[in-house]
Amino acid sequence: MRDKTVCPFFRKDEDICDVGCEYMSNHDIKTIITYCTDKYDQCIKYGELSERFPGMLPKEAAFQSHTNGMNKEKIMANESQNLSLQDTTANPAPLGLLGFGMTTVLLNLHNAGFFPLDAMILGMGIFYGGLGQILVGIMEWKKNNTFGATAFTSYGLFWLTLVALILLPKTGVVEASSPFAMGCYLSMWGLFSAFLFLGTFRLSRALQVVFGSLVLLFALLAAADFTGNHALKVIAGYEGIFCGLSAFYTGLAQVMNEVFDREVAPLGAVVIKK
Repeated sequence: MRDKTVCPFFRKDEDICDVGCEYMSNHDIKTIITYCTDKYDQCIKYGELSERFPGMLPKEAAFQSHTNGMNKEKIMANESQNLSLQDTTANPAPLGLLGFGMTTVLLNLHNAGFFPLDAMILGMGIFYGGLGQILVGIMEWKKNNTFGATAFTSYGLFWLTLVALILLPKTGVVEASSPFAMGCYLSMWGLFSAFLFLGTFRLSRALQVVFGSLVLLFALLAAADFTGNHALKVIAGYEGIFCGLSAFYTGLAQVMNEVFDREVAPLGAVVIKK
């Protein structure tokens, strides 16, 4: 058993210095290993707190070596490996799926001929389908979900670019895109979606339906622009309604399953397991 001098603020008061108190982040672990014992006087936080609380004195703490000759850093590194860091943030995917699904349904109701393109669709495209999905993509990135971050951020930007393609020509700054150019635009998004569809085979059946129908939607819309066939656009509209509703269902199913802590709305088993 050997004594080590420990920072007087370590595990003292969470409001003063939360290192070592309750939840411990990766940054906390690194700080503890580097500064909190012996070298605490080199810590910037200690310098600030020692000026505010000059009466606080270092305290002695016992560190027992598990192996003869093991230094303090190795001891604390071993102890840090036993810490369990749990992600307690909410699942952002349902928000993204609902934003995508609802906006897709409304746009394709227009494509199917139910009502003209208006401010309602553009507003949904900018905010719920566009900015909403981008926000979800950022949250998925924070949760280390590459697929979710790529998909939601990309489709959020898709909605913003689509709105821009509709509105920019009305300003007189640029000309409207030709049908051939729009066909190329939609084809690229279809190709992108096809690769993401392959990734869903490691996810749920419900997501396979969403992405599979989305690939078909982009293919039909691109074909309609390349050929000028209005009937294809109407067919794409009905198919897009199905695609949007499948995303809407998947998003709500995830919410309900988490709320009830059991599968109340089936999402389907994974096809290719790890």
